Amino acid sequence: MSMKAVMSKTTKNRWPLGIVLVIAVFLVVMLSVTGYLMTQDVNLVTDTYYEKELGYQTRIKAMERTRALGRDAGFVTTPGAIIVQYPRAMASMAGEGHVLLYRPSDRSADRSLPIVADSAAQQAMPFTHLSSGLWRIQVQWTMRGEEYYMEQPFMVP
Repeated sequence: MSMKAVMSKTTKNRWPLGIVLVIAVFLVVMLSVTGYLMTQDVNLVTDTYYEKELGYQTRIKAMERTRALGRDAGFVTTPGAIIVQYPRAMASMAGEGHVLLYRPSDRSADRSLPIVADSAAQQAMPFTHLSSGLWRIQVQWTMRGEEYYMEQPFMVP
């Protein structure tokens, strides 16, 4: 008997077992990760996402009107607050609207406030009641029958 014939009878091929083990471990890991991710709470931006998306064109037009105001409307960030600068016309006339302090990572931390412009057409939002991290301020108001909208991200230390 040749040496090749003797070796082939005593040596077993273990490749099929290795391939089956790798596939089995892969499946167990994938099923475990899938099971874990399915139990995680997903914090959606809003419950009425689809309805808000349908009205997005009106928001785009409101943003364009706000940009047309130039420097009359905007935000100034100070170490302790964010100051909303409204158009000068809002100081003398009643404007309707609201300010939303939006927390992308935690919907329950969002704050909605009415617009209360002082005589200089400004409104200060102190950081004292906000948790540290990324926030987004969204301001929407109506003036002379036209809607306006502006937003800006800011960090709370």
